[in-house]
Amino acid sequence: MDSQTSNPISPRARFASDLEHHRKDAGMSQIMLSTRMLCHTSLISHVERGRRTPTREFAEALDRVFQLDEHFVGLFKEIAHSPTIGWFARWVEEIEPQAAILQSWDPLLVPGCLQTPEYARTLFSKTSPAEQVEEQVQARTQRLQMFDGPSPPIYTALIDEHVLHRPVGSPAILVDQLRHLLELSQHPCITIQVVPVAAGCVVGMLSAFTLARLRNGAEILSTDSFLSGHVTGDYDSVMHLKVRYETIRADAHSQSVSQRTIEDAVTKWASSI
Repeated sequence: MDSQTSNPISPRARFASDLEHHRKDAGMSQIMLSTRMLCHTSLISHVERGRRTPTREFAEALDRVFQLDEHFVGLFKEIAHSPTIGWFARWVEEIEPQAAILQSWDPLLVPGCLQTPEYARTLFSKTSPAEQVEEQVQARTQRLQMFDGPSPPIYTALIDEHVLHRPVGSPAILVDQLRHLLELSQHPCITIQVVPVAAGCVVGMLSAFTLARLRNGAEILSTDSFLSGHVTGDYDSVMHLKVRYETIRADAHSQSVSQRTIEDAVTKWASSI
């Protein structure tokens, strides 16, 4: 274990490598392992390939199957506290899967879980070491999978109109991103509302944030920049941002008007490519 801890590869990559090693050493196929763990075979494949971040429950199941003393749980804890994922992993693994309602506001960028890989890659490539970029891109964009499950959250994303006219990376990347937003806005659980420039929206200029109401009734917030973030369930903090959210939303276009606004932006930027 000590030799693995000193290994320079990321905890997530080490988890994937160790999973494959222990599975093959036990003479198991991915199908055999998924049967033992009572999960889908594709989940084993995605984690082994580094395409999905393992959950704590997944790590615990591996330790039980391979009769290990919290080996994979230990690696999961390293992933959760990794500088490349950090607070973000705790939000994605512990909060979003339990959310019944998600509400986000972003004055500068397309919300993380709605970003295309190219859009996210452009953002991370400006601030992160090259060897960490793809891991961060995958961790961000795979969050959209939460809407494919049997009980997806109801998600409302408020986006400042300036975001539609900020060509992150290039006009072509922005056009693809805006078309992606239009497609996502057709999902029955996703509402995207644009806050017009004319609204001023001074109250929303301080920071991006996301509010989550969990299925057990608890409410959690995440304040977010793409350099860092903070997650808390503090009642006063949550109530303060809930009021701010409703103030911002009062100035937002309806879903249908927002779709037309995004379509207009696509037309504008597509003509410049």
